[in-house]
Amino acid sequence: MLYDKDMSAKEVKMSDKHYREPGRIFEGSGLVNPEESYYVSLDNVTNKNKQDIHTMIDRGRYFSIFAPRQSGKTTFLTGTCRHLHNDPTYVAIILSFQNYSSLDKTQFYASIQRYLYSRLVGRLKEVDCEKTEAVNRFLDNHRLVDHISFMLLFEELDLILQFKKIVIFIDEFDGIPLAELGNFLTALRELYQKYKGIKQKALYSIGLVGIRNIAKLVVGGVSPFNIADQVALPPFSPGNVRDLFGQYTGETHQPFTAAAVERVYEETAGQPWLVNRLGTILTRDIKPETVEPIDEPDVEKAVHILLKERNDHFDNLYEKAKLYKETFVEIVFDHVEYNPDDEDQTWLEQYGLIKNNNGFAFVANHIYKARYLKTFFKERHKDKS
Repeated sequence: MLYDKDMSAKEVKMSDKHYREPGRIFEGSGLVNPEESYYVSLDNVTNKNKQDIHTMIDRGRYFSIFAPRQSGKTTFLTGTCRHLHNDPTYVAIILSFQNYSSLDKTQFYASIQRYLYSRLVGRLKEVDCEKTEAVNRFLDNHRLVDHISFMLLFEELDLILQFKKIVIFIDEFDGIPLAELGNFLTALRELYQKYKGIKQKALYSIGLVGIRNIAKLVVGGVSPFNIADQVALPPFSPGNVRDLFGQYTGETHQPFTAAAVERVYEETAGQPWLVNRLGTILTRDIKPETVEPIDEPDVEKAVHILLKERNDHFDNLYEKAKLYKETFVEIVFDHVEYNPDDEDQTWLEQYGLIKNNNGFAFVANHIYKARYLKTFFKERHKDKS
């Protein structure tokens, strides 16, 4: 529910209500649990053919999802798994390669085995699969030691599991050990090509998730994952922001004016972490424990507070911006044409710092620009002096 700013104070008072303590929070880090935090499903998560994620999975597609950190990737994956698990045909598993980059080959595949096997058997037991014991016996004797054994795993499961569809999401795929990147992607490519068009297959669909556009990776002069659909995770839409704040209103009776919601979206361009952080500041620091409506001037105050904060989100982005400082400074201060083949622009975009706006490169949102404008302005003048 949104508050109409034209309502009189008397109408507001009559409309109800007393403030109630919220049961959830605006999430500021990590996975969003809908039971503990306000949660919205992202709009328009599609490939270039406008197929949504569930259509891609139903068709047995391999795909890569890329988006900056703290933009809701893990939350999106978890929600997708919950949806898939409404159908006992699907065995949806989330793995993560976070902190894997320093592992050698033996450690890397042993880690995959440990998590993949336990989740696979757990899900099969969950749906009372009659082949669970047969799978268990096979897994007891099959060790993952390299990409070949990884391929053989699914070739054998294909013979055992006739009517189950394994879907694997690999989060933080950027954390894969570089020495194994080419082998692993090539193994996935070969599995895809071998079973393409076959409806009854164990490894039915796979999604690699990270900040990089994995389909563009070139290893040894070739792109081993160019068989995949490319999916860019979008920011919150205006409707997402409205729904998120509406959940808070439903719990507490404290409304947001339509102008306030619009201003939050304008300042953040829907970046999920920024939207949630402003939600926390507005409801905990600006107008706490009241049914007095949150309006546009309140958002201005919240943005000012946020811009003065020290937090990991801003610190991390600043370190990334410094890696491509000259290009970022040009985009902040000048009218720069967007070039998808420019390496600096590509990295800045993947980190979520810039975006393509009608053929020109722009800082991703007003808050990022305001946060870094003075910093880089001072550094630019120091460089010139």
